[in-house]
Amino acid sequence: MSNYQKYQNNLSFRNKLGRLLWSFTWMFFFRPLNLPVFNGFRIFLLRVFGSKIGKGCKVNATIKVWAPWNLEMGNLVAIGFGAMIYNPGKISIGSKVTVSQRTHLCSATHDYTLPSNPLVTKPIRIEDRAWVAADAFVGPGVVVGEGGIVGARSAVFKDVKPWTIVGGNPAKFLKDRVLEGEKTVEEILL
Repeated sequence: MSNYQKYQNNLSFRNKLGRLLWSFTWMFFFRPLNLPVFNGFRIFLLRVFGSKIGKGCKVNATIKVWAPWNLEMGNLVAIGFGAMIYNPGKISIGSKVTVSQRTHLCSATHDYTLPSNPLVTKPIRIEDRAWVAADAFVGPGVVVGEGGIVGARSAVFKDVKPWTIVGGNPAKFLKDRVLEGEKTVEEILL
């Protein structure tokens, strides 16, 4: 006899039904409209399913959003092609943020210390003027601080401090980010 318990799925019927309806909508109405002219319609569909999206956002047709009702975006956000937004937990993206192509934002994991391996959700927050570069992975509970940059193909499991650049797997501090003609990091934070 096994000591392992059967996996318990604690997601509500409403959540499952919502994801079923969203999957159908994504497959037949969101993804096929892969022209920039349909950007507004894609944003409309995300809003119908509960996303809070600001003005001037660009959302590629090839992105995959697991639960639109757990997605919040500020103004002037761009999400590149093939981005995966796996959000059983809330994902909040500030204003003037770029989430590049094939990025994976993952707000859930499993508690491997329990035999039932239950789902654990932890929100992700990407603050204003941040950039998550191509193919990066941002894990559950991570905060990418204002102006932070996550380098291409990085795997981020810890918070990224404001106005810093991180890279690698696992991501490590590389250097401070200073924009030409702007104040130093210390001056910005003071």
